Amino acid sequence: MSSHRNVRLVSTLLGAVIILSMLLSSCAQPPAATEAPAQPAATEAPAQPAATEAPATSNVELTVFWHQGGLGDYLVDIAKEYTAQTGVVVRGDFVPYGPQWHDKIAADFAAHSSAVDLTVFDSQSMSEFASGGHVILLNDLIAKSDKIKLSDFDKAALAAYAEYPEGSGNFYALPVNQDTMGLVYRKDLFENPTEQANFKAKYGYDLKVPETYDQLKDIAEFFTRPDQNLYGIATYGSRDYDAVTSPFDGVLWSYGGELWDSKTFQAQGQINSPASVDACNYYVNLFKYGPPGMSGWFYDEVNNAVSQGMVAMAINWFYFFHTHADPKSNPSYYDKVAFAVLPGATGPDGKFRAYESIGGQGLGISKYSKNPEEAWKFVEWFMTKPIQEKWLAVGAQTGRTDILTSPGYTQVNTFNQFFPTAMSHAKDYWHLAEYPQLLDIEQKYMSLAVSGEMSCKDALDKTAAEQQPILDEAKLGQ
Repeated sequence: MSSHRNVRLVSTLLGAVIILSMLLSSCAQPPAATEAPAQPAATEAPAQPAATEAPATSNVELTVFWHQGGLGDYLVDIAKEYTAQTGVVVRGDFVPYGPQWHDKIAADFAAHSSAVDLTVFDSQSMSEFASGGHVILLNDLIAKSDKIKLSDFDKAALAAYAEYPEGSGNFYALPVNQDTMGLVYRKDLFENPTEQANFKAKYGYDLKVPETYDQLKDIAEFFTRPDQNLYGIATYGSRDYDAVTSPFDGVLWSYGGELWDSKTFQAQGQINSPASVDACNYYVNLFKYGPPGMSGWFYDEVNNAVSQGMVAMAINWFYFFHTHADPKSNPSYYDKVAFAVLPGATGPDGKFRAYESIGGQGLGISKYSKNPEEAWKFVEWFMTKPIQEKWLAVGAQTGRTDILTSPGYTQVNTFNQFFPTAMSHAKDYWHLAEYPQLLDIEQKYMSLAVSGEMSCKDALDKTAAEQQPILDEAKLGQ
């Protein structure tokens, strides 16, 4: 007998039982006249249906502008909680990371467009946008706030992402995501006994997370095995935006070089100094140990190389470490990668240095927003500790000191234990309105160096020569 027929038979029998019960019930005697129905106690109020709170309503919609890549989507998702409380809708307008991001902000500001209320911009762009009067000064708003205060935020984070001019105490943004560069590596390779023994036999010291760039080079060389589709290192070489210069500048500073002298506004003798040339030669040499075509790589290619397990190490932004450790984004290697700060180097002066480029962004309010007061209320809410704790959990790095110093901070993500140290080593580009021009020049010549089209000395000499007139003009405007 089929299962369907069984169900019909059972249903028929149950129906018969119900009908019989109803007939028997109709024949039952009513209760005695002296038996009164139970009544609720006099003091007991009749139950009332639970009141449902009407959802908050508002006709305000705020638009936040950022680049694509994950955190913008998370911000909008977290903002749904704000919408539930206030009715104010927060939506995102995201473009690809790179010059499109910067150029879209600059174009909107130049046009005094009210299409965007909240703008997330790179740390280096603070000077450009604040000096142009395009973002609202937040000092008075913060001083009057009963939700946040300036002392909630790390001083270094405020200096990097919020303050203009440097040391002025004028804040045009708040840190929405701190970032710097770090190292991701395959711990399954580093902890393999055979690899350890072979490495020590070849190089004379133990295979471990590199503390110097010389060690990083040895490890990259050791694991470069094209016949196994395995390479030693992945890093950036692309001409796009700040790709090649972001990891290179960390090497340059570690070797004792500088981009410029911020007091004299000199690029000559700084970015093309012997130490800077040594750093360039080192960085270019690393491309021998990377996958084919790495001289044109940016973050997508580096992320893919990590997720495919084709590199032993990668230099990348902490921004992407959450992706590397995520089983959904990196199903094959999420449990095989580990993280560390980048190594350092000893310069010509015999001094050991360890630096890396700062990244990350500040969140500011456009001067041309139609809803500046509502935009501030959202920023104020978003920067409170409970919301920033949720922000941290999705892979962002808060600027709040009370979270960064809390005992649970290092437990949220496996890489958090390294982030404070990495940030303490971080240095930035020029904090000048001329930053985009200066960056483009360095990007142009460094990309030619890593692709082998120009020597490091020629590349850095040309960089200094083209940057110097811009810095001379900037100095006159100080």
